[in-house]
Amino acid sequence: MNRQKLELPIAVFLILISASAFRLIGMDYAVYSLILVVLWAYLAQCWNICYGYAGLLSFGHAAFFGIGAYTATLLFLNYGVTPWIGMLVGGCAAALLSLIVGIPTVRLRGAYFALATIAIGEMTRLLALKLDFITNGALGLLLPPHLSPLEFYFKDVFHWFLVSLGMLVILLVISYKLERSSLGMAFRAIKNNETAAASLGIYPYKFKTIALALSAFFTGIGGVFYAQYIGYIRPDIVLVSTLSDEILIVCILGGAGTLLGPVVGSLIFITLRNVFLAYFGGGVIGSYLILYGTLIVLVIFFLPEGIYPYLRKTLAKHFHLKT
Repeated sequence: MNRQKLELPIAVFLILISASAFRLIGMDYAVYSLILVVLWAYLAQCWNICYGYAGLLSFGHAAFFGIGAYTATLLFLNYGVTPWIGMLVGGCAAALLSLIVGIPTVRLRGAYFALATIAIGEMTRLLALKLDFITNGALGLLLPPHLSPLEFYFKDVFHWFLVSLGMLVILLVISYKLERSSLGMAFRAIKNNETAAASLGIYPYKFKTIALALSAFFTGIGGVFYAQYIGYIRPDIVLVSTLSDEILIVCILGGAGTLLGPVVGSLIFITLRNVFLAYFGGGVIGSYLILYGTLIVLVIFFLPEGIYPYLRKTLAKHFHLKT
């Protein structure tokens, strides 16, 4: 049996057991932290489809995240559409945005595409601020309290955790199938050598657009969950560039192009971030940038493939297993 078929359920089981144990002993704060771990792992896996598989270095995923959050929230507040349906609509809106911005930009390579995504993310944030008659501008949108599970609201934090874990599991299963599909092979061929892939009839423009749209769709769904979870959204919460940076760091930290790398990266990143904020808080302006920069430098210098591939190779060598 393929080792990934065992690693995936084991990882999910360990996360579920940990959350259940924290819930039983009354450590709700730990469950809240696990929700963030799972959500950031989900978002990093979304980004992994874009970069880890297809080689598209995006710094603008906050735009897709925010579009999903705003779409579902506005549909619910203005038309009473349940966020469960808003999830799909928000994901489609994010995918549509990716097509609008991707058609003229995916032809760009490397740093040029990355710079274009930074501009797109910032433009989306500014539009959300300027279109205050729709988005309420900098004041943001507040979701009404005392809702029901049919309206995507849960009183028990453990139920929020189960929904986030379900989203992660579904995405990981889809990613696992994608890795082994002809579409996934086309993505990897483009990432490894775009010119060679084109000579084999794999059109980079077409497949990179598909990769960006898939990544954006699932990222938009993540934005809908986050909006419901915190109950309040503003441009500087769901469209801020640091969100894109965090998603990128989590994936690279764990191991881009691997299935469980984002999960490992998220666990390490969220834990370090919580410890960092507990000690420094907001006392030092931009102190979080120190953490992000340090993580990136350490990983690039010492573990360029990421932490998860290193752990996998180390354990395989120690227990004489095939990687």
